Amino acid sequence: MARVALRIPVWNNASKKSLRPRSSRRRFEPASHGRPGWILSAAAVLLGSICVCVGLVIHANYTLSPQWPVTLHWQWPLVIAERTRSPDAYFAQLDQNRTLTAYQQYTCEKFGSACRLALAIQRAENPQGKCEIYHYNTDGTLDWGYFQINTVHLKRPGVNLRDLLDCKANIDFAYQLYLEKGNFTPWSTYNNGLYRKFLGQ
Repeated sequence: MARVALRIPVWNNASKKSLRPRSSRRRFEPASHGRPGWILSAAAVLLGSICVCVGLVIHANYTLSPQWPVTLHWQWPLVIAERTRSPDAYFAQLDQNRTLTAYQQYTCEKFGSACRLALAIQRAENPQGKCEIYHYNTDGTLDWGYFQINTVHLKRPGVNLRDLLDCKANIDFAYQLYLEKGNFTPWSTYNNGLYRKFLGQ
């Protein structure tokens, strides 16, 4: 009787691996064509060093103080001043063919008999009669506020430019300057005669 040998395949781990289908997925490999990481690190360190140096220079030469980026300025919608009925106020009103504003009335109250001349100078300096106004001059100074007072006259203790943007405070300071000098020579429109065209004929 003939013997029949049966071969039974032996399944081991190697044969299992060979029967598995190959994955179609490719392994992720970082691109080798980009800049090496050490260059980016060096650039970051250099940039950080520059920022630190700039910060130290600013700190050594400047003082920084925080403040609100938005400010609110409240004021009364109406300005009230007592009417001045002097002859000078009357002629000052004729000069401009209209009634005096409250600030012009206040100017007449302060300057008295010099009211007409003061208002002519004020209109020559600041025709629109604005309070919060300033003008740069070629010599680097500023003309400031209602009477356009030059900043060379403001270098004294207790004088705050921001306060002089208030019309009444500016008129008060203009009157003080007028008393100190005894005339209107602190104003260029007086010295060059420009104020005369604001006086009636």
